[in-house]
Amino acid sequence: MAVLLGGLTIASVVWIMRVPAQRPSLRDLLAATPVGLLVLIPFLAVGRAGIPGASMDNDMAAHLLWAEAILSHLVAAVSPLPLDYPLGPHAMAAVIAEGLGIRIDQAFTGWAMALPILNAWTVLALVRRSAWLGKIVAATVVGMPFLVAAYYGESSFKEVILAGLVLALVLFLADCGPALGRGRWVPLALLVGGMLSVYSIAGLPWPLLIVGSWLGVVGTRRVTRSGLAGLIMSIRRELSALGIALGVLVICLIPQLPRLERFISLRQGVNGLGIEQSDLGNLAGALPGWEAFGVWNNPDFRYPASPAFTGGMWTAFALALVLLGAAWALRRGRWMLPLAAGGSMLIWAVSSHSQSPYVTAKALVIASPLLLVLAVLPLVERGVRRPPWWTIAPILALALFFKVGISDVRALRISPLGPTDHMSELRSLQPTLAGRPTLFLGNDDFILWELAGVPTQNPVLYGVQQLPIRPQKAWLAGEALDFDSLDADTLKAYDWVITTRDAAGSTPPPQFHLTRLTDSYALWRRVGSVFERLLLNEGGNAGATLDCRTPQGRLVLRGGGVAGVRAPSTVVPAPTVAVGTKASTQLALRPGTWELQSPYTSPFPVEVTVPGLRTTLPPNLDRQGPRWRIGRIAVHTRRPIPVSFQVEGTAFTSPVTSASIGAVIATPISRERIVPVRDACNRYVDWYRPSRGEPTDPSRRQSSYRPGANERRESGQPRPLGARDD
Repeated sequence: MAVLLGGLTIASVVWIMRVPAQRPSLRDLLAATPVGLLVLIPFLAVGRAGIPGASMDNDMAAHLLWAEAILSHLVAAVSPLPLDYPLGPHAMAAVIAEGLGIRIDQAFTGWAMALPILNAWTVLALVRRSAWLGKIVAATVVGMPFLVAAYYGESSFKEVILAGLVLALVLFLADCGPALGRGRWVPLALLVGGMLSVYSIAGLPWPLLIVGSWLGVVGTRRVTRSGLAGLIMSIRRELSALGIALGVLVICLIPQLPRLERFISLRQGVNGLGIEQSDLGNLAGALPGWEAFGVWNNPDFRYPASPAFTGGMWTAFALALVLLGAAWALRRGRWMLPLAAGGSMLIWAVSSHSQSPYVTAKALVIASPLLLVLAVLPLVERGVRRPPWWTIAPILALALFFKVGISDVRALRISPLGPTDHMSELRSLQPTLAGRPTLFLGNDDFILWELAGVPTQNPVLYGVQQLPIRPQKAWLAGEALDFDSLDADTLKAYDWVITTRDAAGSTPPPQFHLTRLTDSYALWRRVGSVFERLLLNEGGNAGATLDCRTPQGRLVLRGGGVAGVRAPSTVVPAPTVAVGTKASTQLALRPGTWELQSPYTSPFPVEVTVPGLRTTLPPNLDRQGPRWRIGRIAVHTRRPIPVSFQVEGTAFTSPVTSASIGAVIATPISRERIVPVRDACNRYVDWYRPSRGEPTDPSRRQSSYRPGANERRESGQPRPLGARDD
């Protein structure tokens, strides 16, 4: 498929260049330059590559995994493809990745960057008689209005694709397409096939309403001029061309037909889409229809304009241009443009009463370019007679251009860009995992893609609990997970466990041997059957102080047995660090060696300075909770230890961007001691085991497994991660 599509692309370029009417000039191609610069802003704002939208809309995690499954049957065996979801874009990204020999995330990101530019070039079919500056204005305003920029920034590629396909459909019906003889309806077939491949049955309202409206107007006009007989004759003349187009459409849809059928059968009954009407997705509420007019003075599209008065004035300006443009188009017989814009807003209005705000917002994105076509076209088109007052058209066009552009820039500067540092580390572990059941004790929505092909589970995914967590840990969003978060029966199901390098976490059961360390993660291998360890109510901490005077403490004391005791960690809150600034906190530590960690999130590298330690933490946009290693320090005298954090952005970085440090956690480097429960009173207890029931020292239980030379041999309880020599 990569070779086939590459050949077709080359052939189409040759055909375009050979036909003068279709040959674009270099100046026309350069008219999309502002859009090309806009798509770069999220990358320029953080100074690196990455996955757009991470932490704002992590749906890309599933899309990447499905594209990987298209490329590999081994991945598909572990993560089967959905039966009803439209996978046309995923197949396209897979073909690009295979053809160019790049990672699937790079293919998806590169393709997403190309889409607004392709949409901007599509607009040029409508403004062929305009001056070059007019083409630049039209390509920018229509190709990337505010909502399209916002959805591009959160990596919602399907809406950007569909907006371009609907725009192309309207321009084709408005006689802006090529003259193809008997193949004149093939573009229509390809566009409709593309919509169904991208959006499944949910994409049908736009072609049905737009094509249906066009047929209604054309049919009525033909009957008015030539009567019913003239209409029938016109239809007969088109039968052969329509037959060719129908054949092309069927060929396009053959791979999609089973998926389209399942979409209908599996999603019927819930608004026809399977999404509850109350579902907000990643929105804060329903989007106002005013956002479709291309300007918005809040960089986050999910929230109201701020200040409201200024936003209202600019929206009124855009609305006035749209109404003037509709009247202008109707007077010149270009009725298809206002008809399509009105139809798209009708779809949005109907959707707002029958679908969830999450679905309705998508309809608003698709309507936006059609509205902006009306606003900009009469301002830039040449060769028509205008009233005298229309001499201000260039000023109005520039005002619209700059306001849409500024709205886009503000939205794209805050668009998050997921780093790939953790992905690279996790993928380096894949050969060791060898496709065996693996438990991931983190909070990373992309983990199933990052370990594609490995049967991986984690207790929490997309902020939703996936595995039973022990009540003593009482997990809440933003808290860390460790070995004690899950009971022994759950741990027995996995051959491998991946944790962060978490010295502050619970000590692993002795049946897990440390096999490998990366900068951020530790890989543990299960070497025997795991015995249950009981816990105090410790929440997100590694342990809790055993108060033997309380009812629970007396119950633990009566049970006898042993307990694992350790020194507790020291935790101090840390401030948020704005880009270009420095923030600090202080630790009060006794003499000794300490391991420092932080549950930070940041789109930029974070420079950390501590007396005796200077390091840079990689950018991280995983969900909050996991504790990430800073490094080790030696404290010689009891005194306040300053810890400072600094984050540097780029010239394109939004001033509201910041890094959330959350806290600094200092854990003393010492072995966990196993003591009789009676000696654990008023001490920090990681776990305990009563004398009745299971053996008190399961680490001595024999196992048939013998660790290899590359694995650590541990006796008794393994040391905390921080105790291992780097």
